[in-house]
Amino acid sequence: MTVPVTSTTLLPVLVSTDDPQLSPDELTDGFLGDIVVGYTPGPPYGRRLLTWQEHDLSGMSRRQLRRQAAENLYAVLDQVGVHGQPPTLMISFNGVEGLESSVLLAPAFWDDLASAVPGELVVGVPARDVVMFTGSQSQSGLQKLRRAVDRVIFAGGPHLLCQDLLVRRGRRWEIFHPAMAVEPVSPVIPAQRTPLSSGRGR
Repeated sequence: MTVPVTSTTLLPVLVSTDDPQLSPDELTDGFLGDIVVGYTPGPPYGRRLLTWQEHDLSGMSRRQLRRQAAENLYAVLDQVGVHGQPPTLMISFNGVEGLESSVLLAPAFWDDLASAVPGELVVGVPARDVVMFTGSQSQSGLQKLRRAVDRVIFAGGPHLLCQDLLVRRGRRWEIFHPAMAVEPVSPVIPAQRTPLSSGRGR
């Protein structure tokens, strides 16, 4: 079955290279580490990814494909909601179930949220349909985010993505490496010298 990739129903989707359902026949672009971008025709979305053969038959260039998918994603961003209570919030994609992580591919969406958290934006994307975020300066938020991501990964399930947390820097996502905690150091008190007697040889 061929899919008209010029259709306005094509959306980008994040996929782990470790996903057992990912096939070499499916077209992907690099994103970050072991996460790649695939393209899903729909609705329904997420059932499968566009193949290299379907892309070749479309006559579209890779650049045109990426632009079309990006435009389609921005067209449905009004269906994205932010829920929960600080310091950790969650994203839901009401109209396109299972593609919450695709929002990471929309920089303008995160521009609006950058000022809502203390420090840099830090996100957890343990699965395709799970996106949580907090600020890099919120220790309680980071701890809560870390626990939530670990729980999702440990529970397993379809379309797991990444156990690492990601941080947004310069409109790009990077692996988040929190600074190592530094143990408080007690001040060094110099040893007191024993006063020398004024006379010698006594």
